[in-house]
Amino acid sequence: MQKKTLMGSLPVYAQHLSEQTGVKVIVEGSQAYTDGTKVVVPFTETDPELSFGYVAHECSHVRNTDMQYFGEAQAVPFRLSVLNILEDIRIERLSMDQYPGTEGDLNHLVTVVLGDRLDPAEVAQKPALHVVHDTLLLAGRWQVLGQDLEQPATVMLQAQEKLLGAQVSARIMQKVGEVLQCDSTREVLALADAIIALLPSQEDQQDKGGSDQQEQPLQEDSQENSGGGQGDQQDQEQPENQPQEGDDASASEADSDEGEGEGEGEGQSQGEEAGQPDSEPKNSAGNQAGGGQDDRQDGGSSRSQGGDTPAEAEGDDAAGDSGSQSGDHPSQEANDLREQAMQATAGDLQGLISEVGDKAAELLSQKARRDPCARRLLSLAGRSCLRSDAASGRRVQLGLEQSSGLRQCLNGLLQAQVDCRVSLKRQGKRLDTSRIALLKAGETRVFRSKARAERQSAAIQFLLDKSGSMSGAMDEAEAALYAVLHAVENLPQVSTGAIAFPERGSDSVTRCALIKGHRERLLQAVRLGGFGAMHQGCTPLGEALWPAAVELLRAKGERKILFVITDGEPDSPWLAREMVERCENSGIDVIALGFGGATADLLSRTFTRFRAVGQVSRLKQALFELVREVLVA
Repeated sequence: MQKKTLMGSLPVYAQHLSEQTGVKVIVEGSQAYTDGTKVVVPFTETDPELSFGYVAHECSHVRNTDMQYFGEAQAVPFRLSVLNILEDIRIERLSMDQYPGTEGDLNHLVTVVLGDRLDPAEVAQKPALHVVHDTLLLAGRWQVLGQDLEQPATVMLQAQEKLLGAQVSARIMQKVGEVLQCDSTREVLALADAIIALLPSQEDQQDKGGSDQQEQPLQEDSQENSGGGQGDQQDQEQPENQPQEGDDASASEADSDEGEGEGEGEGQSQGEEAGQPDSEPKNSAGNQAGGGQDDRQDGGSSRSQGGDTPAEAEGDDAAGDSGSQSGDHPSQEANDLREQAMQATAGDLQGLISEVGDKAAELLSQKARRDPCARRLLSLAGRSCLRSDAASGRRVQLGLEQSSGLRQCLNGLLQAQVDCRVSLKRQGKRLDTSRIALLKAGETRVFRSKARAERQSAAIQFLLDKSGSMSGAMDEAEAALYAVLHAVENLPQVSTGAIAFPERGSDSVTRCALIKGHRERLLQAVRLGGFGAMHQGCTPLGEALWPAAVELLRAKGERKILFVITDGEPDSPWLAREMVERCENSGIDVIALGFGGATADLLSRTFTRFRAVGQVSRLKQALFELVREVLVA
């Protein structure tokens, strides 16, 4: 069985991505959300890739999305949904380009949230507006981002082509591909409006009908450039009873009319000159084989040259003409799809997923609430609010008094190990007089050589328990903390940090409080209120070990040492023990310093290396052997 470590865990990943992106990522609680400045995700180990993908998705939103334009689009729910779909594609592409390691996590996110299979029979039952929405979502991600959505994307594309026609569907998907050319959320909103404008509309049908009516009075003018027009012109110049040349079909038609009624010829001639509808059946009947097609082509030509209808201004007429020529018409259900889109309410779009981040947050929150073993690990906040300046001064002074001997002990131990490594060589400047007699026996290594011992850099993290059970030992415990920090602060290649737990904030969430950061000087930490904490709450030691270990892994140093100052009575002993094992498996030395009611037997239940100190005056003796084992290479 593989041992559990901290590597690859959600808190470590979140902290790493936070450092890379500059977005604050917090792992705590049971609710996933973002407020536009930070990303909060609950801790779970059942599907860490889903959490990784969610964090990457929301971090890219915080970095690249201007939420102002979402407010502008909110009045029209479908417009907001299209903006969500397109903006998600844009920001995920940016995340993949800036941080290539997030591509696999984002791909896993969408397959979990959207699924990788669709039943065509179920798609056939979708309303027209839902078909367009889901095609933008699935086919857009598949075509633009290359995510594993081929089957559902193909099904939705086929449904959209059946609904809108191949030409309009292709133009819409071409517009979706242009989202990668957008540099801001404002441009994405404009692209969303352009896509909605491509949807079929009753206005377009009325405009086409009006243009057809306008073409009828202009039919004679349009026929002047054709053979039929020339025949009509000759017909007007010649007497009514004279046959027309080059127009046999018209001549035969006229003869048949004369046979039925001789008195109707004059009336028909006047009707033709006045442009009455009676002339139209004659013309269409006489040109049934080719005249009808010519009329459609002439009509299309006149519309393309006119360009004065709203549909032409939006660029929709070109697609409509080509569709009409090829028999590619929107279905009856989609004739007013643009009106449906603009008038749809949030209830009409219920059940549709437009923002995969919101759906992923819902899934993660459900996982955290369902899992009875989900660890509510603590996050790291700022300085403690529940503290006392008087207690801070008292403890700092006590720690300073006890650190002088401890500093001398540590410095002397390290100095002796560093400067006193001596070796013998066959040449050099200093003889070892005790070995001169060995020259007769052939021993030539009689020169002394002193070299500095290489010492590993070290990062030391302290975790102070300030729970209610430590109430009688807080002075001694915090004084011991200050003493060790003061003693090792000036040692070369050693950095130190300290946090305390629990810290219940104004929002009733339990966290850890910062005492000293690894890049802070000890005096600065005291001045900023790091010391003087008051006891409160229970002892969530296992949960508090997470942020302490993450801070330690972030710090520079080959050796990682975690000192836990506690009374040895955690709320969850098995969780605390598991976390200690994780730290040790990750290369962290965990050492417990017991205060209050801590005994060796109590500490041994959780820790493998420990010392029951009890009072700060015993700290020097207790730490001497431990520090020598940990700090000296």
